[in-house]
Amino acid sequence: MKTKMTVTKLICILFILCLNIYAEDSKQIFLNATKPLRNADSYEVDGKIVYSINSEKTPDKPTTIEQTIKVISKGDNQNFLSLSTEQGNIQVFRNGDVLTIYSEKEKKYIDRKAPENVKLFMLLGAPDILDRVIFGDTDFINSLTIKEENTDKADGKEKSFQVQLDTGDEFKVWLSMNDEPRIVRVQTELRESDFSSGGTMDIYFNNWKINSVTDESVFKFSPPPGVSKVEPKKEVMLGKKAPDFTLSTLDGKKISLKDYEGKKVVVIDFWATWCGPCRMAMPILQEVYDELKDKDVVFLAVNVGEEKSKVESYIKKINYPIPVLLDTEGRTATAYNVQSIPRLVIIGKDGIVKGGHTGVSGNMKEELKKEILEILK
Repeated sequence: MKTKMTVTKLICILFILCLNIYAEDSKQIFLNATKPLRNADSYEVDGKIVYSINSEKTPDKPTTIEQTIKVISKGDNQNFLSLSTEQGNIQVFRNGDVLTIYSEKEKKYIDRKAPENVKLFMLLGAPDILDRVIFGDTDFINSLTIKEENTDKADGKEKSFQVQLDTGDEFKVWLSMNDEPRIVRVQTELRESDFSSGGTMDIYFNNWKINSVTDESVFKFSPPPGVSKVEPKKEVMLGKKAPDFTLSTLDGKKISLKDYEGKKVVVIDFWATWCGPCRMAMPILQEVYDELKDKDVVFLAVNVGEEKSKVESYIKKINYPIPVLLDTEGRTATAYNVQSIPRLVIIGKDGIVKGGHTGVSGNMKEELKKEILEILK
């Protein structure tokens, strides 16, 4: 009996050791496969983003949205993104400290200070932690839990990995294991919201070109004829009484700013569906919204100048929980001196404007959360 127990215990120990060795082998395979990108001076890649949104009404028929992409990047401060959406083509140019966003449909562009640490996934509106997973240093990647999964590719030329962070967040990464490994797909979960029961965001990559960029003019925006620049103006609202407004939500309800005076800190996000940085900011705002939902703070996403049908369609597709208000004629944006978007305005419980921010940055979440908590004191 004692011998049987000893053998059983030995088998368990060996099994655990095998699991650990397997996990380490998976991590090393992942590190080796992503090394070319981490070490690359430049790259180009084509692809598409596929959103699959689950609906509570039709759970067996998720809504699918596809957007085509092209990304070119060089060094730490030069990026180009072309994103084709239902709202038209959006192009983002980063050249040093300047970030330019151009909407072909609106024939407008804006310049602003570039956020720090812009990599591939932040440009695409995916969780920016993915940039650290793929492009991060070896020490960070070694801190992750990475497990190789079974793949449908019988020839073994494609492997899939489950990547888990200390926070519990999980992603899936598919890598081509040909002569020079490449990322072929990344999948992240979409959160559940009032509009849907969750879903997935899949980013597919093809036609990778490593260290191929020689012409740096692609990172510099030259306005085509008939295109106008949106000029930012000096912050003038800080310390002043916030203008009251009454706007309709997507379901027809009326919301007024005065409803929250003396009760809540109000964070207003002025945005539009065609605005690339607005889309980049939305998941960041959602994270802050989720983390502060038990506090005396309310978030309002004020869409500027677009029809209800277009806004409603977009919001349902992206799984967004923050209440959306319609400023169809742009009068509220004008009252708040909004010159470019995304534009955040933070209003204290006393109805006074306490803060204002334009654009999106790499440390936006931490700065915004800290500022709101200070105002709540």
